Amino acid sequence: MTDTLILGGGLAGCASALRLADHGHRTTLVAARPRLGGHAHSGDRNDCSRADHAGMTGPATWPWLPLIPRAPIIRHSRFRDGATNGATNSATSAHGAAQTQPHSNAARINHDTPAAQAIHAMTLTRYFNHHAFPAKLRREILAWWAISGLGDPDVIGANELMTPKLTTGLLFKLHELARTVQGGTTALAQAAATASGAAVHTGDPVERLADLDTGVQATLVTGRVITAKTAFVALPLNAYGQIRFTPPLAPAQQMLRQTGHAGRALKLLIRARSSEPSPKPGHLATGQAAGLCWIYANRALPDGATLLIGFGLHDATGDPTADSVRAALTAAFPKASYLDHDWLVWHIWCADPFARGTRVSPRLTELPAHATEHRAPRCRLAFAGSDLSSAVRGWFKAAHLTARTATAAVRRLLDPQPAESLMP
Repeated sequence: MTDTLILGGGLAGCASALRLADHGHRTTLVAARPRLGGHAHSGDRNDCSRADHAGMTGPATWPWLPLIPRAPIIRHSRFRDGATNGATNSATSAHGAAQTQPHSNAARINHDTPAAQAIHAMTLTRYFNHHAFPAKLRREILAWWAISGLGDPDVIGANELMTPKLTTGLLFKLHELARTVQGGTTALAQAAATASGAAVHTGDPVERLADLDTGVQATLVTGRVITAKTAFVALPLNAYGQIRFTPPLAPAQQMLRQTGHAGRALKLLIRARSSEPSPKPGHLATGQAAGLCWIYANRALPDGATLLIGFGLHDATGDPTADSVRAALTAAFPKASYLDHDWLVWHIWCADPFARGTRVSPRLTELPAHATEHRAPRCRLAFAGSDLSSAVRGWFKAAHLTARTATAAVRRLLDPQPAESLMP
């Protein structure tokens, strides 16, 4: 019997294994995929470069984490169906005037006022309609909505984007993506798991998890049974539905286990070339064409082409094809020539049976069930993962913070010592 069974090979699970090992506890790490990393995944491309297909950023506050800065923004173009900035003077004026509204609302969103409470109760679509935003501004906001890993604006609250950071403008979202992890995010998870000394099982999903009087017992799809003194659930929220919990989860958790969340974003890696010096790294285009609405020239590749990152909502794009990606690229960067694209990230996120979505994006009607108190440790189970964080949800830092808190809870079970000696 191991000390702690960790379900999930993402950053939260691997970080937890490392933290527990630091305190002398033996862990067994189970990952449903045939690799570690979870949502965070990086790999080598045919052009001899390495790219992060999912996770893109690490916090600058971790000095031990080697980070690579992205190219600074040198140009920002707005487009619609191939026309760049093709609006009339009156439409441009209306766009500028309307932009002050979300900035003003964002400055007051955390105030306990009727106006702030009203915004918290609106879906993004209702917020658009309430303020009669012009189409150009709606397209611009939806572009940044897509890179947040969000989904249908008819069901997700405007407060997912309407944070105090918005007062500085929509570009704050790109500032959050200012760095990538050197060597890729997969290497980060693997290094943590290796350093922990955990027994690692990959490619064998957990089917049942029972919290018994004698400990916990997990049954994997292959029939393997693993027993432990405690268990640590570090899975994406939308993957909870694949596991039969005994006894059942708390009511709020059980509801979300059945419904999941609504994050349905799509990310593409696009390789392009141009006889003109465009797109150059640092050129951003936002708007709407062929479903994609946010395309950023990320870096020059060894073969002389440019790697671009594109985002959209899958409900608008459908499965991307060479023709649809070429059309979106041409609309955003008319002089660029499409070479190829990689949409593996869709299979890491929404179409992956072990993720079934992007980072957590709650439906407005289900917000109360996402409160962190519903994920408190119970019996021999602790819960972690970026989806469960009360702050910076969806980021690596959130995975780390929840791992730290849940690890402390597990240690209280394994080491019955005074609580103050087990603080995270």
